[in-house]
Amino acid sequence: MSKLSKEYLFLLNTIKGILHNEETGEIESESVNYERVLRIAVENGIANTIADRIFGRKDAPENIKKEFYKQKMITMSRSIAADNNLQRVYASLDAHKIRGLFLKGTILKKLYPKAYLRSMSDADVYAAREDMDEVYSLMINMGYNTGAIGRGNHYEYMMGKGFKIEYHPELVAISSWYGDRVFSKKHPEEKDIAIYMDIWNHTLPMETYECARQLVPEYHYLYVIMHMMNHFLKSGTGIRSVMDVWVMNNHYADKWDRELIESLLEDYGLRTFEAYALALADRWFDLEKLPYLNKDVDARVLEEYERYILESGTYGSTEHYVSRELGNKTGMENKVRYLAELFFAPYGKMKRMYPVLEKAPVLLPIMWGGRAIDKFRLRGKKTRGKIKTVMKANKQKADWQSELMRKMVE
Repeated sequence: MSKLSKEYLFLLNTIKGILHNEETGEIESESVNYERVLRIAVENGIANTIADRIFGRKDAPENIKKEFYKQKMITMSRSIAADNNLQRVYASLDAHKIRGLFLKGTILKKLYPKAYLRSMSDADVYAAREDMDEVYSLMINMGYNTGAIGRGNHYEYMMGKGFKIEYHPELVAISSWYGDRVFSKKHPEEKDIAIYMDIWNHTLPMETYECARQLVPEYHYLYVIMHMMNHFLKSGTGIRSVMDVWVMNNHYADKWDRELIESLLEDYGLRTFEAYALALADRWFDLEKLPYLNKDVDARVLEEYERYILESGTYGSTEHYVSRELGNKTGMENKVRYLAELFFAPYGKMKRMYPVLEKAPVLLPIMWGGRAIDKFRLRGKKTRGKIKTVMKANKQKADWQSELMRKMVE
């Protein structure tokens, strides 16, 4: 990590100390730019994680401490709201005999030293597509408001401003970056990852609720790596994802069946990607005690992997997304074509985002108009930023990113 800035070194070593419950995990903070530490932490969804350590820094400005405190309080309030709401959802699923599989943050935060150290913006649940109508009735009757219903792989429900739950009819969509570029190449005849996985046979109940389920640790780890790779291929994934990898391996190292995990990673085309995720978790946070830690990863590729993740933020960056979309076609003509499709996407893409077009394609011009209004009126700042990013895209960065993706895809 010698090439990293003082701010990144400070941040990563602080997280290491927290994960190990040690005070010695931090480096000297002299000359560290705390504003930059805050910005990086917020971008990666980990300001809450290091907040307590920042409070103890005498050299940290008071306004910075206040902002970290705010981030911690936001995370804690969301965590409490999630816990309260999820108990009701578990009970309601049981009462209506609808199976729901709870994933990611809902499960992972329990493995951290303290639950609020792991932020989560929503609760993710897999449910069979044929159950989505019943799920809709259940959630509406519980007082939830709807967000995006059937748009892509999301069915969103919100309880006020404090809690959002997303149901997914596909574990990871076949049309997603992982599904299309990795899974489908390994298993071209398969159309649904969850069905191929025989997913319900690898679950446990959530507490005492039979219909509210969670994956056994080996399969949940497979899903976490799969989800991480999907974001990695799309536009990137951040520090929090690497923390999740560390936490799971640290917690389950002597409990789970690593041979089964190795077999699953191979079957799902994730072996190489997981090896680098594990190596980076070790590099940042120390996993030396792991008996299965792979020391044979390419050091230069690991540095590129690290750079890409540190540039990404929690859910990826616009720059990475645009570079991947444009590929090596970064000339002005292709940039203009790309920007045109940003507002007037092809019918196939629009149909996935707005399923109503499947039955009524005549509505396409209206949907285009609504999309344009959404981009400029409701998301104007984000849209203007994306346009600037497209115009600045260059072939060298696109080629570098494409080559890194190639190394990760088996």
